Amino acid sequence: GIESTCALTADGTAYCWGYDGYGQLGDGTPGNPTLAPAAVSGGLTFAQIDTEYYSTCAVATDGAAYCWGYNGGGQIGDGTMTQRLVPTAVSGGLTFTSVDVGTHYACGVTTGGEGYCWGNNAYGDLGDGTTTQRLVPTVVSGGLAFASIDAGRNYTTCGVTTGGEAYCWGRNEWGQVGDGSWDTSGTIQVLAPSAVLP
Repeated sequence: GIESTCALTADGTAYCWGYDGYGQLGDGTPGNPTLAPAAVSGGLTFAQIDTEYYSTCAVATDGAAYCWGYNGGGQIGDGTMTQRLVPTAVSGGLTFTSVDVGTHYACGVTTGGEGYCWGNNAYGDLGDGTTTQRLVPTVVSGGLAFASIDAGRNYTTCGVTTGGEAYCWGRNEWGQVGDGSWDTSGTIQVLAPSAVLP
């Protein structure tokens, strides 16, 4: 993440260390830097974890998603914009295989291959066809089955389908969506998954 790191042990215990100004280490005590790995609170075991821009999300071994840290964009996914200092369940009762944190938003892939995103959506980075902020998981448009989704640091999101095809959406002022469109004014926003050109 930005100035912090998280990792999982072999038994699924989460540890984080580094800067903790927004509670992104998940140990319930934000403030001073943590200079060695500190266990994330709650006693949960995780299969996957990701941290970016002062927020952290993880998938528990039962498939439930949890997030913590900065929540100014609604990227915790619990229906609020309240900072969370310990793992907080993402709303909706979905079962995920992976989650990925971007700048003020997050995305995940469910066990059924559906893509969901939540949080800031100013550039269409949630891929739901709008620029409306979402405080809970919202399905990505297009009915695609994803193997993975990566939420970007600068509001561009990309995913790979189960068939190996790449799709991107969101901010596109430098052509980063990869569909052949480009506008340095920054006004181009791709609001739903668009196939990356071969």
